[in-house]
Amino acid sequence: MKLSARHLLMAGTLAAISALSISATPSFAAPQLSIQSEEAAHPRIVDAIHHMQQALQEMEKAPDDFGGNKAQAIHDTQVAIHSLRKALYFRLHMDDAAIDRVQ
Repeated sequence: MKLSARHLLMAGTLAAISALSISATPSFAAPQLSIQSEEAAHPRIVDAIHHMQQALQEMEKAPDDFGGNKAQAIHDTQVAIHSLRKALYFRLHMDDAAIDRVQ
């Protein structure tokens, strides 16, 4: 059976497409997400968490009740720390308990 020029062209095109589709798989790897990588990407959020933790410790140790606002301020600071961690680590799909364990 004799192949026409059109058939040869089609066969060559299909062979080229097949070769490209095999080699077209992405050669890059998805970035590995970790607590460390997320913290490195957002150092100001990490700093804010540390400052809030220090303020929380100071409030907890203070003998003054800050005009009756100490308990609410402590609670609000704990919630704010948790919210910042939740935002920082959202791509890691951590549950609330895991977020609270991160120091």
